[in-house]
Amino acid sequence: MKKRKKNEEHIDEGWLLPYSDMLTLLLALFIVLFAMAKVDNTKFQEFKSEFGTLLSTHQSSNSIVTIGEKNKTQGSALSSASSLESSSSSSSQSTDQLEVIKQQLASNLQNSGLSNSVSVYIKSNDLHIVINSNILFDSGSATLSQSTQNLLTSLLDPLKAVSTNPIIIAGYTDDQPLKSTSVYKSNWELSSARAISVMNFFVGNNVFNEDNISIQAYGANKPKDTNVTASGRSNNRRVEIIVEKTSQNY
Repeated sequence: MKKRKKNEEHIDEGWLLPYSDMLTLLLALFIVLFAMAKVDNTKFQEFKSEFGTLLSTHQSSNSIVTIGEKNKTQGSALSSASSLESSSSSSSQSTDQLEVIKQQLASNLQNSGLSNSVSVYIKSNDLHIVINSNILFDSGSATLSQSTQNLLTSLLDPLKAVSTNPIIIAGYTDDQPLKSTSVYKSNWELSSARAISVMNFFVGNNVFNEDNISIQAYGANKPKDTNVTASGRSNNRRVEIIVEKTSQNY
C-alpha cells in the first residue's frame, strides 16, 4: 500500500512541471504581444510585476483574461471617442457652411421681394429651399416662364458653393384633380414635371451638377397644410430643393 501511495505522489508531482512551464510560456507570449503593440513602458513594467505575482502565488489564469479584457475595452473606448469626435467635427463644419449659404439666400430673397414665397431653413443638417409653385408655374403647367426664371436668379450665386453636393428636388401638388384638358394624367406626373423643370433651370445655369441630382414626385401626398382652404392648397403646391451636407463642406 505504501508503494502505491508513492507512485501516486510521483504522478501528482509530475503534473506540476507542465503547469509551471505553461505559465512561463504564457508570460513569454504576453511579453511578445505587448512588445508588438508598443504599449507604454511604465504600464508594461506594471504588467510584468503583476504577472510575476500571479506566478508566485499560482493564481487562476482568469486574472490574465481579465487584464486583457480591460485593456481591450479601454482601447475600444478610446478609439470610439476619437471616431466620434472626428465625425462630430466634420458634421459641425458642414452645417456651418450651409448656415452661411442659408443666410445669403435669405438676404437675396429679401432684396428680391421673394421672402414670402420662398422659405429657407436647415433641417437634419441639410439645407431646404421651399418654393411656392404659384410663383413658378401657371395652373396645371410645368413650364417656367422667363419672368419666373429672372426671379430665381437670386438663388444662383449662393448655391454655386454647393454645386457638388447631393441634391434632391421634390415636386408636390394639392389634392385637386387636373382638368381634362391637361397634358398630365395625374398630379403625380405634374409634380414630377415641375421638379424636372426646376432641375433644368439650375443645371442650365451651371449651379448644380446633373450627376448629383435626384428627382422625387409626391403629387398630393405629404401636404404641409390643409387642402380644405385655398390658402392651404396654395402652400401644398410647392417645389422643394434639398442640399445634403457632405464631409467636405466647411
